[in-house]
Amino acid sequence: MRPITEEVISAQQKVADLLYELKVVPKQVDVKGATLTAQQYAAITPDAVRNKA
Repeated sequence: MRPITEEVISAQQKVADLLYELKVVPKQVDVKGATLTAQQYAAITPDAVRNKA
């Protein structure tokens, strides 16, 4: 696993755009809009997971 950085989001957006262009997915996807912010992720991360770092 690795952190979800702007670089990761950008790469995922390129894949989503390609799949849309190829008509594999029926509508465009906004990857950033579908990604939790660091604060949102921290709010739902269980203590047991957070404390393993």
